[in-house]
Amino acid sequence: MGNVGLAVTAALVSGLLATVVTIWWQKRSRKYTLKLKIFETMMSYRYMIHAEESVKAINSIDVVFYEDEKVRKALSAFLNETAKKPDFNPQIEDKHLKLLEEMAKALKLKSIHWDDIKQSYYPNGLAQKNQDEEMLRKLQVQNAIETARRNNEQQNTPADRQFGEQLAMRLLPDLIKNPDALKMLIEIGAKEGK
Repeated sequence: MGNVGLAVTAALVSGLLATVVTIWWQKRSRKYTLKLKIFETMMSYRYMIHAEESVKAINSIDVVFYEDEKVRKALSAFLNETAKKPDFNPQIEDKHLKLLEEMAKALKLKSIHWDDIKQSYYPNGLAQKNQDEEMLRKLQVQNAIETARRNNEQQNTPADRQFGEQLAMRLLPDLIKNPDALKMLIEIGAKEGK
């Protein structure tokens, strides 16, 4: 009877131990996968760190890399540099690259170094596409401003107000995505109101 009890106890302990190890391993794997995803996103957009996906990844570093002190210090240095906000600051890119390097170290990606991270692929076609899209957004804002100005100069009937409100509702999502255009529209509205 003692051997049966010992066998049952051993089976229960080994099953419990296996479950605990599996849970621990899955949790560790999930953390690593999330860190790797953020690192991958930031590497993918290192040529354009102001891209929305890059910004989201940067803003999640504190939560995902909360145990990695060197990564968080590099993030702090990067954020401090961006807070200075000059027109052109080459230190921002260097701090961003240092952050990526610290993240690679935290992920134990030993063969990825500063020189590897510094190189990126940004073809002229993509640069031209981004410039064209930016110009199109600016033209859309200018067109909306001119339309609003013409509507104000004309008789302000209920139909005109409704058209203006509908136009504003259609443009608002695009304006929110482009803070500079929204700021420009607000400034023009303020000048018009004077």
